[in-house]
Amino acid sequence: MDDIFLNPFSDMYMFTGNSGNDDTSSSNANENPPKEKKKEAWESESAFGTFNKPPKLMAIVDYSRWSRKFEDWLMAFAFSSWESLKNGYHNGNKNGETLTSAEEIETFVAEQKCVALLFKSVREDIISLIDYSNAKDL
Repeated sequence: MDDIFLNPFSDMYMFTGNSGNDDTSSSNANENPPKEKKKEAWESESAFGTFNKPPKLMAIVDYSRWSRKFEDWLMAFAFSSWESLKNGYHNGNKNGETLTSAEEIETFVAEQKCVALLFKSVREDIISLIDYSNAKDL
């Protein structure tokens, strides 16, 4: 067994007295702590999106850059929702209960999916400022 088990709590019991060296910093002082690495990864994932998640708008000043990324993401992963975003939803039904044809249902689902993706990709405090009636408005 060549692997050494590292106890994450071991430095809790470590002697912290000065052993005569003037340098009391640890050898890992130059490395990013794990929390910083996770934060950087999350910010990168949020900015560019993943297969499952669209890019996230974190600040209004980033809107122009984000909007292009979001449209590209929609074109790649939810094309019918992208069409709904570009063309707008012209069917006046707010709920899907009165829809009858397959085409109406398909466009309604694409619209609702686009709205849900927008809600997922924009911070709640930003979305609360917007008055919208469809995905294009939003």
